[in-house]
Amino acid sequence: MRDFFIKLKNLSLITIAAGLIIGILLLFQPDKTVQFVSILCGITVIMLGAGAWISYFTKVKSTILAILGSLAIIAGIILCIKYESIISTVLFLFGIFILISGIVDFVSAIDAKKNDLKSWIVSLLMAAATIILGLLVVVNPFSSMLVLTKLLGAALIVYAVMDLITFIQVKKVVKYSLSEQIDVEAQEHTED
Repeated sequence: MRDFFIKLKNLSLITIAAGLIIGILLLFQPDKTVQFVSILCGITVIMLGAGAWISYFTKVKSTILAILGSLAIIAGIILCIKYESIISTVLFLFGIFILISGIVDFVSAIDAKKNDLKSWIVSLLMAAATIILGLLVVVNPFSSMLVLTKLLGAALIVYAVMDLITFIQVKKVVKYSLSEQIDVEAQEHTED
């Protein structure tokens, strides 16, 4: 049982450190972190494409494999070079989705008012906030992504701190439990 807690402790320390480091990077260097992750993903896709071509030449002479390998290499290069455009396009589309969702919620809130539902004002305020968020993302998707990246970084830092507090508490409980177990075993030996 003690070995299990030692392994769990080591794993917990690794996740706390990783969460803290990644959170700090995302919070204070969001643009460089996004660039690094995008290039890393692009390189991974290029390597998959190269792997497909290597497999084509060494194992299977499949036209589909060659085409997929070529497409992967091209997609990886585009991802490395034009990551900002790709992220902006995805966020723009996401912003349109948020905007449409907010408009639907707004119409639903108006219907709720017509039907004398008490919660219509909360729904209306939430719909307005959703519409504003959607407009902000549509108007400036890359800046929105940087803000969201910073929020993610802050959340990871909070998570790491909370996990560290939990780790310290668990460590105290385990230490207390083990000392209680040793005391019980010592009493059993003295009674024999």
